Amino acid sequence: MGLDVYSGCLVRYYSRNWLTSVQKWGMENGMDVQIVRANEGEAVPAEVITEDVNQWKNALIEALGSHIQPDQLWNEDNDVTPYYTEKPDWCAFQALQLFFAAKYLGEKVPETVQKGFDLYEHPLYKRFMQTKQTGYSLFECEWWLPFHEKIMFPARLPTGHERTFSTVGLLYSELKEINAIDWKADKQTIRSWFETEGYPDDGYVRNGKVEMQQVHDEYDTVSLAKFAFSILWQAVDHARKNGTMIILDY
Repeated sequence: MGLDVYSGCLVRYYSRNWLTSVQKWGMENGMDVQIVRANEGEAVPAEVITEDVNQWKNALIEALGSHIQPDQLWNEDNDVTPYYTEKPDWCAFQALQLFFAAKYLGEKVPETVQKGFDLYEHPLYKRFMQTKQTGYSLFECEWWLPFHEKIMFPARLPTGHERTFSTVGLLYSELKEINAIDWKADKQTIRSWFETEGYPDDGYVRNGKVEMQQVHDEYDTVSLAKFAFSILWQAVDHARKNGTMIILDY
């Protein structure tokens, strides 16, 4: 099951009024792409979703009270505010987590990771989780709300599922911390990593068909980490400018 990073309105998200990067790629290359998501329910009219999301949003803001500034921009206009989405997939996302864990512990970053590696069984990850002094949303959250405050808290989704939420402000702070540890890259360089870093090509498209040439089962850890970092950085930039949340979609 793949991983996409989505930054946009929650109404748009639940309405499925958006395309993943793979769906966009499929349209551009004349291929039909079917997306299967965890806990996918039946389609609900956009009007119902809008009402439910706004009720949930208002109740959440009221519950948070003095912990946030309630007049901060949070758009839920569905198809008006644009969205951002790209696909780091789990391997790159967890390579970024592994990179940070190693740097946090003062250890050498593993040169490579295997395709489909299990971050949660990695010794560096286990040590990090035992020794970290504060909570990091990058490791504990899948939803970041469009608030500046740096907080994490448990709450229910509009669907009723329990989640640990954080804020775009905290994720932005964490990304700046990761960048300062080693790379110290400027914004232009960070954006360029989406094009220059990441997964090696396993194949190409010819006449609407994918032709494989080499299947890689090992990746450069730092390159994957930079690729995922660039995607998250751009998602945060979009969220801060447009008052939208960030969601890990899988």
